[in-house]
Amino acid sequence: IQDAVGRLYVCYAATLHRFFNANGTTKGYAFPFEKPQMFPGRVKQVAKMPPPREDEVADKPWLQGTPRLVFVSDMGDALSQSIPFEYLEQEVISNVTSRHGSRHIWQWLTKRPAKMAAFADWLADRGVAWPENLVAMTTVTSQKTVGRGESLRQVPAKFRGLSLEPLWSCLDVDLSGIDWVIVGGESGGDAAPFHLEWAQELRDECHRRGVAFFMKQLGRRAYWQGRLLSLNDLHGGEWSEWPEEFRIREVPRQWHAWPNLKHGGN
Repeated sequence: IQDAVGRLYVCYAATLHRFFNANGTTKGYAFPFEKPQMFPGRVKQVAKMPPPREDEVADKPWLQGTPRLVFVSDMGDALSQSIPFEYLEQEVISNVTSRHGSRHIWQWLTKRPAKMAAFADWLADRGVAWPENLVAMTTVTSQKTVGRGESLRQVPAKFRGLSLEPLWSCLDVDLSGIDWVIVGGESGGDAAPFHLEWAQELRDECHRRGVAFFMKQLGRRAYWQGRLLSLNDLHGGEWSEWPEEFRIREVPRQWHAWPNLKHGGN
């Protein structure tokens, strides 16, 4: 991966896949990472998880009163070229709308939102609507990839989100049709600088537009007002160490009224 100024970065997901599956025998991790593999049944298994317990969200007020939130493809991209749409319908859509899966909110993150839109069209041609509890999301890290938001808006999802992590530069991003923005700095030994002024502008724009803003982490090299912050947490994820004005973790307010949403069940 390259950032806006051409620096090379190692994909954290690829690193973890190689660490946990160095010999290619551990189920659930691709081997090699560059060659996507299918592991049917995993979404169905997760769908059977119960709603979150009170103790699971006791220290996460932004999740209190919401259903369980489940990320799809947080360690890869299910919309990779070699994955057929038939598999995605069977593995993702059917389980998200199942009796168990419809209790949760699923967040589908991809770097290929144009293919997600094409998949939505493919489903529509077969009379299958995009599930209301399936959030369409894409990753944007710099101005070079901000155009992914336009492709994401072509997905007929009830909720759409942008993951601006790791954020490598100031962003001018169109938030129309966007319900949720996640922001974070980069972690790791060779992390790029993350200036909180970038997040400040995004936070203010989100609040002007009524978009939920979620500051996930500050990363390894966070700067505020020209000063490198001293953080004990190597990921910058301990928000008690952050400037108070950035301790904001929001989800779309409709998620706190989940019983009022329509979603499938079978």
